[in-house]
Amino acid sequence: MEKKHLFIINPRSFLTIKDINWVIAEIVSCFEGIRRAEPFRSLDTIPVLPAVDSSKGPYAIHISRFPRDAIIIIRKYMAAAAGKALVRIYSIGGDGIAFGCLNGIVGLPNAELALVPYGSGNDFVRSFGEGLTGEMRKIEAQVDAPAVPVDIIHCGTNYALNSCSIGIEAAAIRKVLWAQKRVWKLRRKYHSLNGLLYTLSGIAAAFDKEASGQCYQMTIDDEEMEDDLALIYLANGRGYGIDKVVIPEAVPDDGSLDMLTITKASTIKILRLLPDYMKGNYKKHPDEITYRRVKTVSINSDTPLCIALDGEVFSTHPLLLL
Repeated sequence: MEKKHLFIINPRSFLTIKDINWVIAEIVSCFEGIRRAEPFRSLDTIPVLPAVDSSKGPYAIHISRFPRDAIIIIRKYMAAAAGKALVRIYSIGGDGIAFGCLNGIVGLPNAELALVPYGSGNDFVRSFGEGLTGEMRKIEAQVDAPAVPVDIIHCGTNYALNSCSIGIEAAAIRKVLWAQKRVWKLRRKYHSLNGLLYTLSGIAAAFDKEASGQCYQMTIDDEEMEDDLALIYLANGRGYGIDKVVIPEAVPDDGSLDMLTITKASTIKILRLLPDYMKGNYKKHPDEITYRRVKTVSINSDTPLCIALDGEVFSTHPLLLL
């Protein structure tokens, strides 16, 4: 079967336009040679790229314009391919663009997803081992690499690669996103700022009574239960946010999800638990933090659920995870 390649770049994952053009040059070099690629390296503006069309040549490049833009582009590209070619989609950026690309390919035949990590977190990539960023940025290696099946999280109408958070963690991520949008260049330059933003947002969320103490009705692998919880975390990957390894045992291709729940408690107690929780030391608190490996989870609450999927925040009612 013919193979085609669609590269989707999130420009906000790069500090300068020249950084973007170096990636474009590497892509062009891979398919058209070094001489054709060299002029891109010296450009001070993003070049005008050919329209994304799967009928023209083996590859196409698209610069993402807005959140979920990737879904629209992927669907159009795959519709034109009409199942006649195997298409590998390259998510070039961080977890946000990976989320869009994943939701663009789910359900489509002959589609694969490759992650080229240029984000500040690259959460899912870290599940395969630390120090892989440099290797996974090599376009030629990504083009030639075999596909590896992994699990994904199905939540309502959305899909995620890494994790799903409900409760105070999702509320904290919502606050983090608000702050990150205002200092995105600084956090790209100083990675320690991301950790500070998460810490401050987590403290603020712990004081959010609505998020930190809801009553949840859950069906976990056919077992029904009800409990007042501060946090529910379902993981396919090991952690998030550069330095947080919440569930060290999590494996992204074992056919299961790893689930942690924190029982509702006082704000002070929650604040004491969170540092160990975010470092994967949940076993130190067996009375407050419960760990399970699960296949399916259905979650409901009388009040709206605050949910974070791979860093994207939603508010909804009943929730089904697969």
